[in-house]
Amino acid sequence: MSWGTAISAPEAPSAEFLALLRQSYTGNTVARRPDDWHLEQEARHWGIPLTACNGSWQLEHPEASWNRAALADALRLKEEEIGIWPLCDSSNTRLLEERHLRLGLAEAQWSGHGQRGRHWHSSFGNHLYCSLAVEISAAHAQILPVVAGLGVYQVLREQIPALWLKWPNDLWIGQRKAAGLLLEGRHGGDGQRWVLGLGLNVLADPDLLATAISLREAGCSMAREALLLAIIQQWRADFAQLERGGFAAFRQRWREADRLCGKQAEFAEADERKPCRVLDIQDDGRLCIDDGIQLRALHAGEVRLYP
Repeated sequence: MSWGTAISAPEAPSAEFLALLRQSYTGNTVARRPDDWHLEQEARHWGIPLTACNGSWQLEHPEASWNRAALADALRLKEEEIGIWPLCDSSNTRLLEERHLRLGLAEAQWSGHGQRGRHWHSSFGNHLYCSLAVEISAAHAQILPVVAGLGVYQVLREQIPALWLKWPNDLWIGQRKAAGLLLEGRHGGDGQRWVLGLGLNVLADPDLLATAISLREAGCSMAREALLLAIIQQWRADFAQLERGGFAAFRQRWREADRLCGKQAEFAEADERKPCRVLDIQDDGRLCIDDGIQLRALHAGEVRLYP
């Protein structure tokens, strides 16, 4: 979800390559065999900096790799509740399927989820791809991604004055996208499970689209671990506040973070883009607009400011 390369039909790496990557990520020395040329091809295909040197595989980390024990201690979680994947389909998918996990971190994803069914291939180790299992009532589920976006905004707002929250769940710096959030739910034998995913561009990355930007490019030098801990701490406080009193406590922060209210814009409906004036957000997360014919409340969709 680094908003790098969009793909229409996500393919998967081989089980052999994933096993090699897991071993290399944890610091194990793995010898390169003469017939391992196909694994080098896979590494290049997925953009993984895994190379053979002096007869063994070496993995280059753009930034420090995740330390499960340190994270568990800082976040008051058990180590077995944290999943860390050097490469996976989607951290949201992993948490929805591996229900014992409460936090998932991916160094890269080959099928990161986005809005409107988009999939994303993301680069290795440059950004923050995390998923968190959350307990939320059905009444507040739709507004949760907005509140989560406001939490990230709160953590970064003083360092990045140009940061703003674009309804329903994207963070932008000026006219370029820096992050996206996605809440997904799945019903199982033990009830409804909600997983909140965040893809946040952190380091400078030549693979980002021209319409995307990283925190490093915007002048923020926070390391990924510091970002993760600060965001989850903010989320825990905000989600508890949301459950206690609804969206009312977040309206002032929303007014500071929003740049759509009162503006002329366009919204996507089916394959059409229609003009509208943005009014405000409702307590249930729906966006109120005036399309020139009637007032409407949008559950989801894409709203863009006119240039």
